Amino acid sequence: MKPVLQAVLILGLAMPAFSAASAIDFDGKGDKSTKLGNLIKETKQDKSQPLLTSPANTDNTPAKKLFEIKEDGSEELVHITLTSDGKEVYELRPNTYSYWTFHCTGQNLNPWGVCWSYTFRPATAGHNHTSTDPRSYSHINPDNGKPLPVEICKSGLTPNTPSRIYFKAPVFSTLVLDKIKFSGGCSGTHSHEAHITVTAQNLIQLAELAEEPYFAFKPTSQYHPSNRFGTPDTNAKMKKIAWEYYQQFNQKLTVNDMGLAWGGRYHSPPIETNEIPNCWIDGQFHFYHRYGRQIDVRSSTVNTPQKRNCLSELACIYQVDPILEGKVPGSLLGRDVSMLSESELDALDRVEHYHFNFAKPTDLTVTPRDDYRKTCSSYLPPEVSVCPKPYSLK
Repeated sequence: MKPVLQAVLILGLAMPAFSAASAIDFDGKGDKSTKLGNLIKETKQDKSQPLLTSPANTDNTPAKKLFEIKEDGSEELVHITLTSDGKEVYELRPNTYSYWTFHCTGQNLNPWGVCWSYTFRPATAGHNHTSTDPRSYSHINPDNGKPLPVEICKSGLTPNTPSRIYFKAPVFSTLVLDKIKFSGGCSGTHSHEAHITVTAQNLIQLAELAEEPYFAFKPTSQYHPSNRFGTPDTNAKMKKIAWEYYQQFNQKLTVNDMGLAWGGRYHSPPIETNEIPNCWIDGQFHFYHRYGRQIDVRSSTVNTPQKRNCLSELACIYQVDPILEGKVPGSLLGRDVSMLSESELDALDRVEHYHFNFAKPTDLTVTPRDDYRKTCSSYLPPEVSVCPKPYSLK
């Protein structure tokens, strides 16, 4: 029976502060970086950890270990977590370079080989679309940074001498089918399947926000039908802000885009272009929204200076940054949208909407960087409130 290896590539994990002395520029935006090709060509001794072995029928035994290369150049063995049904799970940080170390150990000195391949299943993570962009590949050639084939094979390898295969985790959430095949000196061919999910785990567990009488939801996109996920902290604060706004003006806030169930990069193009989203690369649309800590809210019904100032006041008390963004921020003031259709309201969202940022500067560092923009000058209530009614927020 073929053993099954289930692995998890995590997109959106918290990361420690990077070392300025030897930082790898994972997202291409750093000014002090070391070329990955130079870094990984350095001679490194494998860590003194037990081999992760697979059953074999001869004296020679195939084995594998997984390492993550951190941005400061250090390496860390990725440990195994067992699921409730006994399957093995590996966790890697997002957007990071990693490598498999493969071994063929024993007394039989016949040459051996190994092949590693993968297949993405992004629909499992909420992406109801496909992309042919080659940058969707997770394998990266360390010499030139270009994508490698989806299958990498090495043959004629010396027994008792490890061989490495490098790769990079993608920026988007996906289920990945990972397969490792040993051949030659290691008792023929072995196949190990791995399920790799890239998610926003290890920040705060994502939880779905449920609609309430005091706020509404915009209809979801066909490309991302499940995009209303945020951290428990984000959800709780959004509900409080919406409830307070409803008490002030007897009007609901309409929640638009939040995050996908597994977090990670996702992209919505302009409506007028009719473009299929490309979530596999970083672009101008929804660069944030990957860690469950941003929410877009329609501004078309928050259409008077008092409503907007009051909404900002209520949000800032909860340490939330309300940012008015879009093509023409401020253009919908005083406009009556009560007779518009959903498609017309969607178009207005492109012109102007609120982007609520629930990420605080004190949060752990993530890669890519989370939203750092701030518009609240103070998180203390103003001496004179701009809201029409008294409130008591905690």
